[in-house]
Amino acid sequence: MQYLFGDTDIAVQRLKVLAQVFSDTTRAFFLDAAVHKPRLALDLGCGPGYSTHLLADILQCDRAAGLDNSEHFISLAQQSKTEQVSFYLHDITSVPFPVGPGDLLFCRFLLTHLKEPQGMVAKWATQLQPKGLLLMEETEWIDTKKTVFTTYLEILRAMLEHQSNNLYVGPILNGLAETDNLKRRINRVKSLQVSTQQAATMFFLNVQAWKHQPFIQAHYSTKTISQLEKNLVTLAEQPDSGTEIEWGMRQVAFERV
Repeated sequence: MQYLFGDTDIAVQRLKVLAQVFSDTTRAFFLDAAVHKPRLALDLGCGPGYSTHLLADILQCDRAAGLDNSEHFISLAQQSKTEQVSFYLHDITSVPFPVGPGDLLFCRFLLTHLKEPQGMVAKWATQLQPKGLLLMEETEWIDTKKTVFTTYLEILRAMLEHQSNNLYVGPILNGLAETDNLKRRINRVKSLQVSTQQAATMFFLNVQAWKHQPFIQAHYSTKTISQLEKNLVTLAEQPDSGTEIEWGMRQVAFERV
């Protein structure tokens, strides 16, 4: 699995901001989807562990385990492990998982980095206990009229497309069919307004991760990327900059029957 935004310390900063921004929509998703307290909940692509702790805190599961194939992320996550929360170095595209089948599997902004999300969902279903839940959150749309944001998003969309990935995976999740052993329990889009400052901060940190990618070097001038960075920094340094961007988050929950 190739993660476009890397696993550097800058990526950790970005994921910390992302965890703060999207915690409310994810919390509501957990509470609406999980009717029963899970014994074992798995956070796929856990990064430094922010979403794993959120999962454990909200659902009060007996155990929560975060899986990620980044040694750096896992080493950082393990610094926050508890008796309830643990972390494992593992490629989430490979099954079986090292902790065995879970009662709940969760991922957020993960399928956007995978080339065949439909096939991956089928794989993950094999790692669910009977009546277990697979919860997925991905971007359905991003709405903004802010020129610097639309410029950033177009560059990101093109780069992901070049890698056979998709920035807007939500419609693909919406189209996933039920199978003999997977039944859909939730399928909805939740909108979330994000402050201009927070969005600019996330986007600026992202640019640091991918501005040296060969695709960027080949298709965008140094001047274009430098101006994008400058504009994002200006917005990120304005604490009361209002809200000029909104995410539509596709939330899908399947139950293994």
